[in-house]
Amino acid sequence: MSDEESVEQHIGSSSIDRSGVTQRSAAISDTGHRRNNQDSFLAADELGLYVVADGVGGNQAGDVASATATRVILEIVSLWRKQDSSSRDRASAVVHRALETACATIHRAATEDRNLAGMSTTVTMVLVDGHTAAMGHVGDSRLYLVREGTLEQISTDHTLAAELYREGIIAREQVERHHHAHALTRNCGTQPSVKVESLIIEVHSGDLLLLCSDGLNPALRPPEHVVDTLESSTDLASALRQLAKRAKQAGSRDNITAVVWRRDGGDPSLTRRTVDALRSVPLLGHLSMADLSHVAEQMEPREYDAGYVILERGDHNAALYVVLDGQLRWELPTGHFAHLERGNGIGSTTLIATRRSPAQLSAQSSARVLVLTSEKFRDLVRLRPRLGNALLIALADELSDWIDPDTDRGMALPPHGLLVEF
Repeated sequence: MSDEESVEQHIGSSSIDRSGVTQRSAAISDTGHRRNNQDSFLAADELGLYVVADGVGGNQAGDVASATATRVILEIVSLWRKQDSSSRDRASAVVHRALETACATIHRAATEDRNLAGMSTTVTMVLVDGHTAAMGHVGDSRLYLVREGTLEQISTDHTLAAELYREGIIAREQVERHHHAHALTRNCGTQPSVKVESLIIEVHSGDLLLLCSDGLNPALRPPEHVVDTLESSTDLASALRQLAKRAKQAGSRDNITAVVWRRDGGDPSLTRRTVDALRSVPLLGHLSMADLSHVAEQMEPREYDAGYVILERGDHNAALYVVLDGQLRWELPTGHFAHLERGNGIGSTTLIATRRSPAQLSAQSSARVLVLTSEKFRDLVRLRPRLGNALLIALADELSDWIDPDTDRGMALPPHGLLVEF
């Protein structure tokens, strides 16, 4: 069966969430190398509800169990959304109730119908409500958070091997190849109730949540490749298909289901590479992802051809230049020069007051640069006081370094006789 033929469903959407922020979601469900698919999923943007369920038991109606779980969860969350917001339960409470009800419903059906005996399912769900997301989790499907260019597993695997690791009996690297790696210690359906793992996550601009069944696990290493795939693609459904294909190539023998949700920041181009470049600039290095998004939104992207002179010596400048790609050349009249590459910034001192450039700044090669003008900087300080305070403190620290003779940037002891700054 080809990759294209094995993909049963894939969806993608973009909408405005209940807090007025753009959100995007996508989902796929792939049979993988199996003949049928026992996974189920939900991606209901209008409810802020995202679910992945992996049915357990090849001949024990695992597909019925996973479908029942998603149906029950959808019904309960839909009713909750219809209630008056001032009187309804918190999101964490409805998540817990939805999973407990799903477990009881599946167990009851399994005891009443001999053909369904023994069925159960894993469930990982997220209910986004404003600036928080409530997780409910049972089994070994997973929830990941992509934030600031890193991939972090939020849920805990409820398997015997994972329990042995947490108790210190086996090493971390032994978990996935342990003979009990897929032996579940919790599921929805085997018993009339289940202990639900729950967590409240604060959602920031630019955050991405990935829910997946264990069939996707082989594609999640190394994590930086996952981040690159998800953040570099403008089509989240396409990115998930790439991950599913990678999982099969890496040896996955299971169904593969994944749901991804992203809350857009101010700048949709704020990829991991851009974040890394901006964080390399002292002025921006300690900002939260949300604050960095606000700054990036005010920065103007510019592209320069090789040889283009950006600033002549003596030109007035009132802007910070941050190199994203390529190389800039900073050359003094004495012939001393320095190269600025990705993550290097120049001009932060001019954000306070316009200054004459002591050197020529030109593009050594084709280059992409983000530019923050002093006008935009002042707007950020005025309109976002908390962020402005953080920027001004960072700028004061940087200026202090420049005038401190005991630092390697101090004016009295310039490195190799060259100052790469105004």
